[in-house]
Amino acid sequence: MMSAAEPGAHRWAGWLEWILTLYANVTFLVLWVGLAIALIVDQEWLDRLWLWLQDLPRVLEIIVWVVFLPITVTLWIWQSSWPTLGRVAGFAGMIAWTLLALSSLRRLGRSN
Repeated sequence: MMSAAEPGAHRWAGWLEWILTLYANVTFLVLWVGLAIALIVDQEWLDRLWLWLQDLPRVLEIIVWVVFLPITVTLWIWQSSWPTLGRVAGFAGMIAWTLLALSSLRRLGRSN
């Protein structure tokens, strides 16, 4: 038996999922655009960002890695000794993975 509060709670959960989905999409769009700009304008920005990430206290570094995984993996690829074609393939793979993850998040928001 449904209580009167449940439909309102379900609506609130739907809005919350929509807001989180929008936030994730905008956040990663801004991060990927920023990464592209850094690649075009001044690639040293990526080197400095990598050094900043490595200089964080270990717990904070782990949190940043988890929250921004596609971007941090892309920075790791950038710092690697991979050939240029391997880096480009790695970047493309991380962008595809981000798009796939965000599209799954959008579908999750629509299913409720």
